[in-house]
Amino acid sequence: MKVYGHRGAAGEAPENTIAGCQHAIERGTRYLELDLRLSADEQLVVIHDKKVNRTTYNQGVVNRFTARELATMDARHSGPPWPRKKGAGIPTLDALLRATPEIKGYHLEVKSDSAATMAHIARLLAEKFSSPDKSKGIVVTSANHNFHHSLRTLAPHIPLGLIPLRPTVPRQLEDFDFQQLVLPWGVCYPSTVRHAKRLGISVVAWTVNDPQTIKTLYNLQVDGVITDYPSMALPLVASLMR
Repeated sequence: MKVYGHRGAAGEAPENTIAGCQHAIERGTRYLELDLRLSADEQLVVIHDKKVNRTTYNQGVVNRFTARELATMDARHSGPPWPRKKGAGIPTLDALLRATPEIKGYHLEVKSDSAATMAHIARLLAEKFSSPDKSKGIVVTSANHNFHHSLRTLAPHIPLGLIPLRPTVPRQLEDFDFQQLVLPWGVCYPSTVRHAKRLGISVVAWTVNDPQTIKTLYNLQVDGVITDYPSMALPLVASLMR
C-alpha cells in the first residue's frame, strides 16, 4: 500500500507548498497528492481552492494573479503552525517538481473550472508530459469528464485517474481507459474495490487520517491512501506490510 501525502502533508505543514512537500519527504513520504489550477499568465500552479482567501493572507480568485504574484503570497494562513515563510508561497508545478526530486509518484488533481480553462490545462499537461518517459510516476486525476476527454485525446500515454461524483460503482471506469479510481474512504466498498481490480484499475482512498481506517483499507487490498498525516500513516503501513 502506498502512502500519498495529501497536498504535501496538510495536517502537519502548509498545504500545497514546497515547504510542506519537503516536510513530507523528510518524514519518509515518496508519493504526493497535489491540486492544480491556472494562473493569470497561464501557468500551472499548485493550490486547491478557487480563491486564495483560505490558505493565504490575500483575497481573490487564483486566476486573477500571475504565477510570480502567487509565489510571493504567504500560504500559512489556515494550516498548522509553521515557523518559516520560505517555501510557503503558492508554487508553480514546475517549481514544486524541481524541489522534490525524491518523490517517486505524483497525483495531480485538476480542479474543475470553465470548459475553456479545463481544455487549456489539458493542453499544458500534454505538452509538459509529452511522452511515456516524461510522464513516468504521474497520474492526473479529476472529477471532470470534459477534462478526461481532452487529456485522453491529447495525451493517451498519461495515466488518468477518476474521482467519481457518486459513491456507486462508476460506469465511467471504462470510458477513458482509467488507470486509477480515487475514492473517498467512506465509499471504498469491497464490491467497488473488486470491480476496479477486475478491470486492472488500482484504487486509492482519500483523505485517510485515522489509523483504524488505514488498517481496514489495507485489509480490503486498497492500493494507496491519501493522508494529511504521513508521519502517522507511513510507519503504520510499514508495520502492516511486514
